[in-house]
Amino acid sequence: MAQIVLAPLLLGGARPWAIAILSIMSGLGILAVCITRKQISIPRYLIRIWGVAVVMLGWSLLQSLPIWPMQDYPFNATQIALYPNAWMGLAANLIWLIATITLSSLLAQGRSQTLLNGAIKVVIASSALQVGLAALASTMDWQTTFWFGKSAHLDDWTGSFANRNAFGIFLGFGLLGGLYLFAQNKAQGIGRRLDQSGGLLALALIFAVALLESHSRSAVALTLIGTLIFLTLNTPQTTFKVIGKRALFVGFGILALIILIDITSPELSTRFIELARSDLIQRDDAWHTAILAIQDRPITGFGFDSVALVMGHFATAGLNTNAHWFSSHNLLLDAAIMFGIPATLTVLTALGLMATNAVICAPNGTIRAFVLALVSMAMIGSLIGWVMSMPALILPIAIAIMACREAAPARTLAMHQPADPMAQSPVPDQTASR
Repeated sequence: MAQIVLAPLLLGGARPWAIAILSIMSGLGILAVCITRKQISIPRYLIRIWGVAVVMLGWSLLQSLPIWPMQDYPFNATQIALYPNAWMGLAANLIWLIATITLSSLLAQGRSQTLLNGAIKVVIASSALQVGLAALASTMDWQTTFWFGKSAHLDDWTGSFANRNAFGIFLGFGLLGGLYLFAQNKAQGIGRRLDQSGGLLALALIFAVALLESHSRSAVALTLIGTLIFLTLNTPQTTFKVIGKRALFVGFGILALIILIDITSPELSTRFIELARSDLIQRDDAWHTAILAIQDRPITGFGFDSVALVMGHFATAGLNTNAHWFSSHNLLLDAAIMFGIPATLTVLTALGLMATNAVICAPNGTIRAFVLALVSMAMIGSLIGWVMSMPALILPIAIAIMACREAAPARTLAMHQPADPMAQSPVPDQTASR
C-alpha cells in the first residue's frame, strides 16, 4: 500500500534508485509475512510466474555472453546484446516485479476482497495527492516535477510524474476505483449510495478534470474506454441484450462527455485534431522503424536496453532522429526488438493467461468488470505508448489480478482441505466388527 503512494512520487518509480527502494519494501513485506504466519502456501500459478521471469533473465544473460558468431556490421561482436551488462538492469526490474506479485499473492490468500478494496482506496488517495501537487505547481506557475525543472509537457499537469500520459492514466485508475467502490454495494438504492458514497463520485469528477488538464490524448482515450467497459459490464444480468442496452446508454453518455470536453478544453481537442495532420511526426514512423529492426533480428533480438541505439540505426526518413527514441511507443515492439519474437510471444502468452484467469476467478460481476477495465487499459496503453511499464501503473493492476486469482473457489477450497482426505481417515477396527 505504501508503494502505491510512493511509486508515483518517485517519478513513477522508473528510475533505478526508485526500483531499488520499492524492491526493498517488497522484500521486507515478504519477510514480515513469512515471520508472522505459521504456514506459507505457494500456489502453482505463482511458481509458473517465477519460471517465466527466470526464462526471461536467463535468455537476457545468454544474449550477453560472447559465444555467438560474429554479428553483421555495425553491430559486429560475438554477443547478441548490444549492451552486455544491461541484463543487470532487467534483473533489478524483474526482482521488484516478482517480489511485488509474490507479496500480493501472499496477502490475498484468504482476504482477497480486503486487499483489493484497500488497494483501490490507496490508489484514490494517491491520485488525490497527485492532483494536489499538480494544482499547486499550476497555481504557483512552477514548471517542475518536484524533482527537476520540466523540459517538456510545459503547462500540462503532471504532478510528480515527468510524463503527462503516465499522470493521466494513473488518475484514470483512480477514477475507475471511485466508480468501483460506489457501485460495489448493489443492495443499496441509488439515493442511499449517493448519500453515503457520493464523495467517491466527486473525487472521480475531480480526477477527470485534472486528467483533462494533463492534455494527454492517450490517457483521455484509455480512461473513456475503461469507463465504458466498467459501466457496461457492471450489471447483474450478463445477457447480450442487457449488455447491449447498457453499452448503448453508456456510449451516448460518453459521446455527450466528449462534446463537453471539446467545448471546455479546446487545447485538448486541438491535440486530437492534429492526429490527422500528415506532416506531423507520428508514432507510425517509430513503429515502422521498430518493424525494420525486428526484421533484421527476428529470433535473437538486440538485448535489453538496446531500443534507442537500434531505433537510431534503422530510422526511417520520416522519423525525427534529433529526438531520443528510447522506445518505439509500443511495448510489444520494444520487447521484440530486445528479446526477439519467440521470447516476446512466450511472455505475452503468460501475461494473457494470467489476466484471463484473473477475470474468470473474479468473485462477482463488479470486480470482474473493474479488472477487465484495468486490463483493457493496460493492453491498449501498451500498444500506443511506453508508460505502462512504469511501476506506478503496474502496481494497481498486479494487485487486482492477484486478488482475483486468489479469490478462485477451487484455490480457496484447496487451501482448507487436506491433500488426501481418504488417506487420513482412520482404518476401521476389523475385530470390533466381528
